[in-house]
Amino acid sequence: MESAADRRAFLDLPFRAYGNLPAWRAPLRFERAAQIDPRRNPALAQMPHDLLLAWRGTQAVGRIAVFINPAHLARHNDQTGHFGFLDTLQEDEETISALMGAAEAWLRQRGMRRIAGPFNFSVNEECGLLVDGFDTPPVMMMLHGRPDYAPSLERAGYSKAMDMFAYMIRMGETYEPPGIASRLIEGFERDPRLRIRNLDSRNYENEINQILDIFDDAWSDNWGFVPFGKAEITHMAKELKPLISPDHLWIGLIDEEPACFALVLPDIFEAAEGLNGRLLPFGWVQFLHRLKVAGTTTARIPLAGMRRKFHKTRRGVQTMAATCSMTLAAQHARGVRNIEASWILETNTNLINIISLFDAPKYKTYRIYGKPL
Repeated sequence: MESAADRRAFLDLPFRAYGNLPAWRAPLRFERAAQIDPRRNPALAQMPHDLLLAWRGTQAVGRIAVFINPAHLARHNDQTGHFGFLDTLQEDEETISALMGAAEAWLRQRGMRRIAGPFNFSVNEECGLLVDGFDTPPVMMMLHGRPDYAPSLERAGYSKAMDMFAYMIRMGETYEPPGIASRLIEGFERDPRLRIRNLDSRNYENEINQILDIFDDAWSDNWGFVPFGKAEITHMAKELKPLISPDHLWIGLIDEEPACFALVLPDIFEAAEGLNGRLLPFGWVQFLHRLKVAGTTTARIPLAGMRRKFHKTRRGVQTMAATCSMTLAAQHARGVRNIEASWILETNTNLINIISLFDAPKYKTYRIYGKPL
C-alpha cells in the first residue's frame, strides 16, 4: 500500500462491490479504517503484513491482506501465513487468482509453507468465507460476499480447512425456554451451589479479563485457537464498553467459581442501516437513536464458553443452559427478537449441543480455506 489514496481505495472497495446486494450491510467506515491501521489495532501492530490492491487500468478491482500472525505461530508452529479482506469489484476469477498468487509469493518469501484464510486479521476477529446463507444480511462482526469466491479459490488449489456455523435464535413476542432447556434450568434453580450474575459495571475491566480467561480455557483445545494477548484484551475492553450494559453479559457460577459466560451485543449493522457506513455529518444522530433509544431487534452472541473442567458435567450443562437463557430473556425484554450465535466450529459439539437446546437453526456457513505453498 503506497499512499493514502491507495488506503482509501482499499477501504472503499467493498462498498462499491456489494452496495447493490440486497443482503449486504455497510460497516462503519471509521471502524474499518481503524482495523487496518496498526497504530489503532494492537493485534495488527504485532504482525508483518501488507495490504494489496489489484488494478485494471486506473480502477481498483480487487483487494487482499496478507500477514503473518506471531501468536498463531507460537501456538501452532505450523509455518502458516494468512490472508483476509479478499474482495473483488465483481465476479472476476482472473483478479482472485492474481491476488492469491501475490499473497502466496509474499508468504513464501518470508518462509511460510502454507496459507490459510480468510482472517481479518485473526481467528478472534472476523473470519471465514461465506459459502451458505447469502440471502440474509450479516450481523455485526460477520462477513458477507458473493457465491463466486469459493469456486474460484478451489480452482486455484485451495481446499476446506474448517467450517464455522451461525445459528439464529428467533424468540417471537414472548420468550420461554424450550422443553429440554427448561428442564435443565429447573435443575439449576433447585441447586443452591449454582447461580448467575450479570456484569458488574463498576469492575468492568476485571470482568472482561475474567470472561476472556474463561474463553481461553474453554476454547484452548479447539481448532485454530489463539489466546487473546494483553494488548488485545485492553483494546477489546475499550471498544466494547460503549455497547455493553449490565444485562449484556451474564456469568454462571458453580460453588461461587465463575464457570461460564455469555456476552451479547446489539447489532451495529442494523443500527447503521441506510447510512452507507458514514456517521458524519448527521448520521450519528440516527445511529445513536437506533442503538441507545429505539434499540435494535437483532443482536449477536460473539463470545461464550465454559471452563473445560465443567464440560459434560450435570452442573456445568445446567449452568450454561441457565446462563444462555438469562441472556436471551434479558435481550427479549429490550425488544430484541433475533439473536445470532456465531461463529461456532463444526467440531465444537459441546457448544452446538447447547445451542440446539434453544431450537436455533443453522442458517449460515463460513469456511476457512488452506493451501500448501
